[in-house]
Parts: sequence; C-alpha cells; structure tokens
Amino acid sequence: MTRKFPPSVGGMETLAADVWATLSESGAGEDRLVAHGGSNSRMPWWLPGAVLRLVRLVRRGEVQHVLVGDVLLYLLLRPVLVALGVPHATMAMGKDVVWRQPVYQWVVRRVLPRAPRVLAISSATAATVVAAGVPADRVEVVRLGVGIPEGGPARQESRARLRERYGIADGTTVLVTVGRLVRRKGVAWFLDAVLPDLGGAVHLVAGSGPDAARIAQVVDERGLADRVRLLGAVSPEDRELLMRGADVFVQPNIAVPGDLEGFGLVAVEAAVRGSLVLAADLEGLRDAVLPGATGELVASGDPAAWHEVLRAVVEDPAGAERRAVAFASRCRAEYSRERMGAQLRAVLELETGGHGA
Repeated sequence: MTRKFPPSVGGMETLAADVWATLSESGAGEDRLVAHGGSNSRMPWWLPGAVLRLVRLVRRGEVQHVLVGDVLLYLLLRPVLVALGVPHATMAMGKDVVWRQPVYQWVVRRVLPRAPRVLAISSATAATVVAAGVPADRVEVVRLGVGIPEGGPARQESRARLRERYGIADGTTVLVTVGRLVRRKGVAWFLDAVLPDLGGAVHLVAGSGPDAARIAQVVDERGLADRVRLLGAVSPEDRELLMRGADVFVQPNIAVPGDLEGFGLVAVEAAVRGSLVLAADLEGLRDAVLPGATGELVASGDPAAWHEVLRAVVEDPAGAERRAVAFASRCRAEYSRERMGAQLRAVLELETGGHGA
C-alpha cells in the first residue's frame, strides 16, 4: 500500500513503482497493489476507499502480509492493520521519520516503535528509525533496485542529441542534475560555490520545487546565465535523454536539519544509463553510490573537493567516460530489481512464516 505512485512524479513514486514491479515479477502473480497516484491534496479522499479495499482483501484471504510504503501512511493504517491481525511491515524513506513538525514527531516516537518490522532504504534512514525508538533487530536495510533500461539510443548518440537539443558546443563538459529542487539537494550551493570557478562546463538543472527561486537568484547574481540552463519540470522523454546523455550527473547534497536524503535513487538511475555520477558523501547517498565502483562520493559542502574531482573530468573526458562505462556495468549488478526482490521476499517471509505478499 502506497500513497505515492505514478502517474505522480517524484523519487518516492519511482521507488514505489520499482518495489511493486519487483514484488509482482518475483511472486506468483497473487500480489495486490493499493496505490494513490494523485496529488497530496487528494489523499484524504483516497484513503477511506483504500482502507475498505484492504479490509476486503484480508477478510477474503487474498492477502497474508501488508507492506506499507512509508512511515506516514503506516501511522494512519496501523490501527486497521492491528484490528485485522494481519502481519505487516513498513518502508521508511528518511524524511518520513525526521520531519520536524512537533505533533508528527510525537506520534512517530509512540507508534513506529510498535511496528513488527521496518524496512529502511539506507543505513542513514535505518539510524533515524532506531533513534525514533525502534529496536535495531526489527530494522532491516533493503538495497534498492531499479529497472535496467533496455534498448534506446547508444551512449554516444545520446550525448550528441543532448548537446544538439540544448545548443552546447562540442568539447564542453555537460553536468546534469535531475530532481525536486529543495534545499538539501544542494543545487543553489553548488552553483554559488563550485561552478563559477569551473571552466569548460555547462550545468543543466531539471526539476521544480521550493528552492527554484533561490537557484534562479544565484544564477543571476553569479552571472551564470550562459552556463546554467534551468529547465523546470521535464517530460519523461527529456528526463531519459538528460540521464543518458550527461557527461557527469551531479548530486551535491548538503545537510539540512529536519530533512534527509533517504537514498538518492536518481543517482542509481543515472549510473545504470552510463553517466558518471558524482554525489555528496552524505546520508543515504552513501548507500546509492559505491565509491570507485558505481560512482564517486565527494565531501559535502566542500568546494575544493568538488573542484578537484570535476577538473579531472574536464581535463580528461576520455578517462572519465571509461570510468562511467565500468561504473554502469557494476551498478546494474549491484542495484538490480531481481536482487531487491529476493531481499524483500526473504524479509517478508520472516514475518509471515513463508507467505510472501
């Protein structure tokens, strides 16, 4: 059960779709999905019907285990799950544990520790779950997996198409960032502290969010209009082109109190498509990027460290591309849906006596 699912767009929606695809592909075709694919404002209208469907499925014997998509939804559903007596577990994303709203934190610390099992999407998220009072032996870190893209244009063709699409000259290093523009993503910091002193690079930023105005202000104040393209929300096709055609996929997160990068799924998506991933050495990104194997981690908030690693890319693009190719191959093995599905079903069997659902 999830309140975040396509056609809505976002990291949680992508993750929920991947988890569902993994479970449905690895099961016997008997799994059931109860999902909300609309806006947050419509969730109160969706929830009563979702609860009624859950009750019917359990009472008919069609469901032996319930996996809840995040902590917020679990807090709402727990009374029903307990009343039905159905074995259950919840995923934990990160911000759904640490959100600093006082009433919410009060509820989290009283309800979440009663969950039979919490599946955290990273070690950083697991630490926040334990800090909220859940016994460590009931917390499991699940390595996430993504769908491996099949077909599509070759890497070199994608790079050429990306340059043509956005009018970028050959010989220029193309940096790409894709995601919701919130402060913790570090885009405003990166454009202010790193990009101005990095010659030979253009930065494409795709996404929307509350930090968009601040990012645009930095671009204006630092005179970066000719080197930064703020693309706003993009289509799935353009998102795919950006991740396939980037020389470097940059995720320069910074620490923000009350917020947390639970995993960084988009870094994995970019790596499996062949982009060289550079991400901040912070929070859940440490689980999403294996240094020297699927990408590189760079000290968060350290301009000198970012300059050093990016200059090496600009000065040796062929060497950077060779690393990206090797990283993509390793990433496909480490973050496959099949691997995630096997782990999820193993964990659920611990709770259901062998009846995965």
